[in-house]
Amino acid sequence: MTVLVIVIGAILINYLTEIIYSKYWDKDLDAIVEFQREPVYEGDEAILTETVVNNKRLFLTVLSVGFQIHRNLIFSDGENASISDLSYKRDIFSVGGYQKITRKISFFCSRRGYYELDKIELVCRDPLLTGKYYMTLEHPDFFYVFPGMVEHNRLEIPFQKVMGSVIAKKNLYEDPFEFRGIREYQLTDPMNRINWKASARSDQWMVNLFDSTTAQEVRIILDLEEETLLKYNDIHEEAIRVAAALMEKCIVNGIPAGLMTNGRDVKTGELISMAPGTGPQQVVEMKKELSRIDLDQTAERMLPLLEQERASMEKTSCTYVVIAKNQQMSKFEKMQELAYQGAGVIWISTLYDDMEWTLPKNGIIQTMYWEVPK
Repeated sequence: MTVLVIVIGAILINYLTEIIYSKYWDKDLDAIVEFQREPVYEGDEAILTETVVNNKRLFLTVLSVGFQIHRNLIFSDGENASISDLSYKRDIFSVGGYQKITRKISFFCSRRGYYELDKIELVCRDPLLTGKYYMTLEHPDFFYVFPGMVEHNRLEIPFQKVMGSVIAKKNLYEDPFEFRGIREYQLTDPMNRINWKASARSDQWMVNLFDSTTAQEVRIILDLEEETLLKYNDIHEEAIRVAAALMEKCIVNGIPAGLMTNGRDVKTGELISMAPGTGPQQVVEMKKELSRIDLDQTAERMLPLLEQERASMEKTSCTYVVIAKNQQMSKFEKMQELAYQGAGVIWISTLYDDMEWTLPKNGIIQTMYWEVPK
C-alpha cells in the first residue's frame, strides 16, 4: 500500500510540475546576448555579455541559453561551443525566482568584418527532467572588427609618395586671392608677383606669396577583382589593411581622404564608396566601411568604374592611390589617362613574393611593390 501511495504521489507531482512549468516557465523570462559597444581590430579579444532575467517566483532548475555567431569569432574557453560554418554556443543556468544572472564571455576576433547576432534559443527542463520546453527570442545586435594594423615602417614609404604628390599638386594650383606673405625676389619668380610698394620700402625686389585653396584630396582605389577563377582572399585582406592604414594616416595629417572599391557590402550587396573627408569621424566611418567588405561576393569589374571616375573627374589636384593584386594593362592605361589630366597616381601592387610584378615604369605613375606574407 505504501509503495502504491508513493507511486501515485510521484505521478501526481510529476503531472503538476509539468502543468506548472508548461504554463509559467517562460512568463517574465528574458535573455539578452550583446557585444561590447567598442569595435576592436582583427587579432584582438572582445567581450560578449550574456544576461538572463527571471522576474517571477518559479525556480528554473535547468535553463539552456544558446546562440550562434560567425566562426571568425572564436570563444576563448572553447567550452560548450561547436564550430562549423557558424560558431554555436550553449550555456546552462540555474535561475531562482526574481533573479538576474550576467556572464561575460571573451572571444578572439580572427578576421575583420561586420558580425550580427539575432536569435537566442532557450530550452528549459523541469526539476524532474521529464519535460522540455522551447522558446526563441530576438535581440538583434552587431559588432565591428576593424582591419588589422600595418607596420609603421612599411607604411612610411607609400605615405611619403602620397605626400610628395599632394605637395606637388598644392604648389601647382596656387590661388592668387589667398595672400600668405612676402619674400625677396628670385630669378624664377614671374613679374606679376612683384609687390611694388614693399619693394619701394625695402629698396629691393619683393614678391607676394599665395596659398592654395584647391582641395588636395587623396582617393584610395581598392581593387578586389580576381584575374582568374582562383581566389586570393589573403592578398585582398592585406590590401584592405593597407587602404585603412594609408587613409587614416592621410586624415590624421589633415589631408581629405576618400575610398572607391569594387568590393561589396556584406549587408546590402552594394558597392562601397566614401567621399573624401577629414576628422576623427571620417576615420571611424572608413574603418566600418572596410570592415563590411564581403570577399565571398564577386567584386564588380573595376575598368568601367575607372572610366566613370575619369569622365567625372573635376579636380586635377586629386591624388589617386591604387591598391591591387590585379595588374591588367587596361586598368593601368586608364589610370594613365587620369594622370595625363593632371591627377597624381600611385599604384601599390599587393603580391606574394613568388608572383611576378609586371607593371611598367613610365614616370607618370609611381609604382610600388607590397609583399604579402603567406
